[in-house]
Amino acid sequence: MTKLDEIAISIEITLISIVEGFALSALAASVLPSQALPLVYYPYAAAGLLFLLIFWSQSIVHAVSFIRWPLSPGHMMLYFVAAFIQVIAYGHLTNPTAWFFWWMIFVAIGLILYLVDLRVLRRERPHFTAIPGGTLFWKEVERRHVFEARVIVSTALVFNIGLFIFCMTHPALATHFWFVIVTGIAQVLMGGLVLWEGLRNFVHRCKDITPLYLEH
Repeated sequence: MTKLDEIAISIEITLISIVEGFALSALAASVLPSQALPLVYYPYAAAGLLFLLIFWSQSIVHAVSFIRWPLSPGHMMLYFVAAFIQVIAYGHLTNPTAWFFWWMIFVAIGLILYLVDLRVLRRERPHFTAIPGGTLFWKEVERRHVFEARVIVSTALVFNIGLFIFCMTHPALATHFWFVIVTGIAQVLMGGLVLWEGLRNFVHRCKDITPLYLEH
C-alpha cells in the first residue's frame, strides 16, 4: 500500500464518521425530552440509530477493503447526500408516511453507492491479483458486496417502498397505534439482524485483510 492509498483511506473514514456524526446529532435532537416524543415512536428512533450504525460500519469496511488512490469526488459526495437524507428522515420521526418515504430515498442512494463501489472494487482488481492471497480476498469481497446489494439493500428498498405506498393509500391507518408499534418493532428486528450479521462480516474482513496490509 502506498502513502497515497493510506491518505485516501484516512480521508474516506474521516468523511464517513463526520457526516454520520451530524446525522446522529439530528437523531438525538428528535428524541430530546423537550420534543415530547410519544413513547410509541421510540422504536422508530431505535431503528433510526440502527440504520445509522449499519451505514457507518458498512461504509468503513468498504473503505478499508478496496478504497485506493485516486479518490472519486462523486463517490464521496454521495455520503453527504445520504447524510442529508438521514437528517430529513429523523425530522419526520412521528410521521410514518414521510418516514418511510425518506428512508426509501436513503436506501435508493445506498444502492447507488453499492453500484459505484462495485465499479471501484472491480477497477482495483489488478492491485489485489498482484499480491499473494489477494485474488481470493478480492473474490470474497466482490461476492459479499454483490450479496449485500442484491439481498440486504434491495430488501430494505422494497420494504420501505411497500410501507410508503401503504401509508399513502391508508392514511388513517398510518398513524394508528398498532401500525406504528408493529412497523417500529419490525424495523428494529431487521435492523438489529443486519447490524449483527454485518459486524460479523466486519470482524472477518479485518482478519482477512490484515496480512495483506502487513506484507504490503
